[in-house]
Amino acid sequence: MDKSITWAEKLNKGHALVDLGYRDYIAARLLLNNHLIIQGLTLASTSVEKYLKAIIVFNLQKKEKYDYHLNRFESLKKLLQKVNNDITEEFDPVFLDILQNAFRIRYYDRIKAPIFMGFHINQLIGELDYTIDFMEKYVSNTQNNGKSMSKYSRAIKNNDSHLYENNYILRNENKKDFMEKTDIGFSIYIRTASEFHEEKVVKGGKTQNKYEGQISKFTDFNETIFLNNKSR
Repeated sequence: MDKSITWAEKLNKGHALVDLGYRDYIAARLLLNNHLIIQGLTLASTSVEKYLKAIIVFNLQKKEKYDYHLNRFESLKKLLQKVNNDITEEFDPVFLDILQNAFRIRYYDRIKAPIFMGFHINQLIGELDYTIDFMEKYVSNTQNNGKSMSKYSRAIKNNDSHLYENNYILRNENKKDFMEKTDIGFSIYIRTASEFHEEKVVKGGKTQNKYEGQISKFTDFNETIFLNNKSR
């Protein structure tokens, strides 16, 4: 089987993935800014996944299996390392862990163990913005000589309100200052079995968090939330 891949194939598939990733990203921002948490998380997860796949495709020397989702994050990392572009080392591991859990939410029938995660919404949006902006610039610098014609760059030029809302990067705010603003925590708890399905999204009060390079977990609630619930 011929495993060669042409420049045109890489270009077409790579840019298609970037475009699809941006669509999921802008929808995720809209949902998260309006506190539609689970829906926003799932799209944030697919957005980052598609950008990572685009970077893999742009740098392939031959055809490879790359249709992994974030529940197989290590497989994506190995491919990024293989093409010498594991940019995930630049990203917040707490944020990446949340996105990996978020992928599991897409398929409730495959959840084997309860899902518990908590975060502060502005910090999550800020880290999503940082991650997408980083990958957009990376693709632009490595594929287009620093010139970008992506949906992201066009949205910036057009002052798209959905992109600019609560976006510290495009508003030229300091990241640490933004991450330490008053924020609201959310915790998500999901468990499912053949005879029941239970989902809880718990909203906390306003708080301020220190930011030292990783987003803060929202730990006001923990796995004991289910201890008093009887199985149905």
